[in-house]
Amino acid sequence: MKLQKNASQKNLIQIRDLMSRVEKKLSTIGDGQSIVEKLDSDELADFYKILTKCELILSKYESKKTTYQNMKKFVDILNSTVESLEIMDGKVDELAISAEFSMKKIKEFESQFLNSSIPDSK
Repeated sequence: MKLQKNASQKNLIQIRDLMSRVEKKLSTIGDGQSIVEKLDSDELADFYKILTKCELILSKYESKKTTYQNMKKFVDILNSTVESLEIMDGKVDELAISAEFSMKKIKEFESQFLNSSIPDSK
């Protein structure tokens, strides 16, 4: 998660850096200085608009990404808990069957003991 956040922040920094360069370039157009790059002023203006929208989207949805990551952690915890409960439920069922079998055996021994300790009335 931290790695994704760092990558997202890095992208935002890159966008802002490009915006700064385009702003500088746009500001020099009015001064009559020559533009070394291939973009003309209209293309630079369009590129700047695109960068502005990229920055807005990255900033706007950064919190959504964090919310998603937190919800994913929560769901993972719930899934893990459900798995643990299912395993425990299976073990409880096994123990109940084992206890039932043991109780049946005890009753059989008790019945045998009572039958063997009654003297013959012959």
